[in-house]
Amino acid sequence: MAEINITPIQANAEKNYQVLQVVGEIDRNTIAHFKELMEQFLTTFASNSLILDLETLMFTNSEGIGYITDIFNRLQAQEKKVVIIKASTRIMDIFNLVGLNSLIPCLGSEEEAAGTL
Repeated sequence: MAEINITPIQANAEKNYQVLQVVGEIDRNTIAHFKELMEQFLTTFASNSLILDLETLMFTNSEGIGYITDIFNRLQAQEKKVVIIKASTRIMDIFNLVGLNSLIPCLGSEEEAAGTL
């Protein structure tokens, strides 16, 4: 059975961003748990920018994409930024297909992301 987890990696006080690693798969069996984990994280999220590290995200379905878009919209409404880094070719193909990469910057590294904040 698929699993999903999130791990706050580090906060950068100088640039005021938080890196959050997403591990596993987002599908119909894990989406509720993913949302629960993210909502818990967002209740204490105090940085100006969120960097989602998707290097270890193996799959996402349309619900996962929709929820990531929802997070982007919610944080943007608070004048915060969201950047995606290290997404696999498979995940980027999905993002390109649905146009998510035109909404949320998708970059190769934390350093690249930090340079845009």
